[in-house]
Amino acid sequence: MEVKVIEDEPKSFVLEIIGADRGIAELLKDKLMKSKDVEFAGVVKEHPEIGMPRLVIKSSKNAKSLVLKAVEEVQEDFKEIAAQMPKAK
Repeated sequence: MEVKVIEDEPKSFVLEIIGADRGIAELLKDKLMKSKDVEFAGVVKEHPEIGMPRLVIKSSKNAKSLVLKAVEEVQEDFKEIAAQMPKAK
């Protein structure tokens, strides 16, 4: 999986997630929407078959830092899930 930054402005950030479906972008979008500083977060895919999902964020604060915070929160969520999973036999 690769991330390509399309737009990196102080209050606007767009990244394309190459080699993944919409799931990861949607997970980040959902986390971002919980922040009071996020004005808009959405996932777009230019073409349903060949396009890559793009995460679009508009915010009242630094959009890129909000995305990085959302990534950290998702990582913590998965650590909690992994800790609750039964050990493999």
